[in-house]
Amino acid sequence: AAQAGLLPPRFQPVENVLHAALSPLLPIPAIFAGNWLQKPYHGRRRDGRLGIAGKGCFKAPMTEARPEPKTSAELLTQGLFHHRRGEIALAMERYTAVLRIDPQNADALYYVAVLACHEGQFQQGIDLARRSLSFRPGQARAHNVIGQALYRLGQVKDALASFDNALECDVNFADAYGNRGNMLSELGRAAEALSSFDRALALNADSSGDWQNRGATLHGMGRLDDAIASYDRAIALDPQFSVLHFNRANALKDRGKPDDALAGYDRAIALTPDFVEAHLARALALNELGRRDEALASVDRAIEVKPAMAAAHKVRGSVLQAMGRADEAQASLAHAAELEKPADKDSGPPTQ
Repeated sequence: AAQAGLLPPRFQPVENVLHAALSPLLPIPAIFAGNWLQKPYHGRRRDGRLGIAGKGCFKAPMTEARPEPKTSAELLTQGLFHHRRGEIALAMERYTAVLRIDPQNADALYYVAVLACHEGQFQQGIDLARRSLSFRPGQARAHNVIGQALYRLGQVKDALASFDNALECDVNFADAYGNRGNMLSELGRAAEALSSFDRALALNADSSGDWQNRGATLHGMGRLDDAIASYDRAIALDPQFSVLHFNRANALKDRGKPDDALAGYDRAIALTPDFVEAHLARALALNELGRRDEALASVDRAIEVKPAMAAAHKVRGSVLQAMGRADEAQASLAHAAELEKPADKDSGPPTQ
């Protein structure tokens, strides 16, 4: 069972190079308004960004879009230009234009698969990536995308097989090792997961996500000092990511260092003021230190942000109990119990 406050992984980004191909028989994914990038995940691990911003092939300065392209190669370049700017509709327009000219273009289909996954159309993304592989076998990145999409569909074992396929294509594909580690951890194979994260970091020591996920695995194994060291490496690479400070604080608290943990929760909240889990964990640390009034204020802040969080009302009840406010404590615990009740799906409309 996952520890309190520790949530699922964030995958590593997919590789940057375009490789896909669309069959005319497969529909084009719909384009939705809004930001296509995933929001930060407040949890134990990092899920995958299914985007094109990965290993550095986009570090060169962007140039202005050129006049309307005419060849497949020019269309593909234009699609990538718009994709990296977040102009998804324009990117899709270019990629599909490539596929009208060349329906078996493996590069364009790979990017359409990526866009499909970004829009939450994971099965379609899988179909497109597999179609790409049928025209150009051996694409590690396509297997990597398939694995991420399968994970989103809850098919962890199949996702692991896809990441293994990616590594058969490219034994030095660091992102696939990181994603493979996440799947092994999900399956309770912690030692193998740790080995996979170590391999990923041997290939790319600058991956804060792999350091974070390695730390989470070590935390789950009870190797708290090693977990803290891994979180330290992640924080050095990504100091503004609040979840890293939160995870490190959790390890410190489990290590029996609530004062140090409190500083970590404070840092996480400074970076993400509405980080509910950090407010709640901070309340627990303060309660452990006997600072009841501050603990109550912290849990009340968590409830203000997320009123229907049963766990927060339970913590509030325990803090109030420690303060000797038994009636209020009982009320908070009763409210938590109400929130935990499943909805009665069988109840019909009220009788007259």
